[in-house]
Amino acid sequence: MKQNWVRIFSSNQLIQVKIAENILKQNGIASHIINTSDSAIPALGEVELYTLPENAKRASELLKEHSIE
Repeated sequence: MKQNWVRIFSSNQLIQVKIAENILKQNGIASHIINTSDSAIPALGEVELYTLPENAKRASELLKEHSIE
């Protein structure tokens, strides 16, 4: 992942982030997941979804349309 990507969504639930990633993929928006959860205690930490700066506004709008915020 390139350094200039921006975080558009995060959750402590991997499934929520995977759903958000799938919505973006279906709409042609590239994204990347970074899982910072603790492997021993998954409830600690966040799973973050990133996209390119030029896609951030549209990606956020899509996630809001699908009630993912």
